[in-house]
Amino acid sequence: MTTVAGCLLLTTFLGAQTPPTIVPPYVQPPRLIHRVSPVYPKLAKQAHIQGTVKLAALIDEDGVVDRLKLISGHPLLVKAAFDAAKGWRYLPSTRNGVPVAVMTIIEITFTMNDLPPPGDKQANGSIRV
Repeated sequence: MTTVAGCLLLTTFLGAQTPPTIVPPYVQPPRLIHRVSPVYPKLAKQAHIQGTVKLAALIDEDGVVDRLKLISGHPLLVKAAFDAAKGWRYLPSTRNGVPVAVMTIIEITFTMNDLPPPGDKQANGSIRV
């Protein structure tokens, strides 16, 4: 996805009133400093449901996850991913030394075993359960 298309997609997903600064990952990726692990939903475990929940996130000037919007993911895993991501904290991103709000993608992968599923990404705030 191109940077411009990604920016438009994130802005649309989050419905930001004042568009936050969008910092492409290759310029200054969000720096996760506190990660809350999701609780694997009991029903999803019983049904052996695995997969990745992808969320668009607005990280505010203080590094707090301000808004989340679902991009994709199994319905039985979504609430656990939202609950966990709301507790994540980032070092504030800056532009010219001034803290700014940024948008990013958070991916939380739920797997039933200790091995990551094929193609699992651990960069940019991703987490496996």
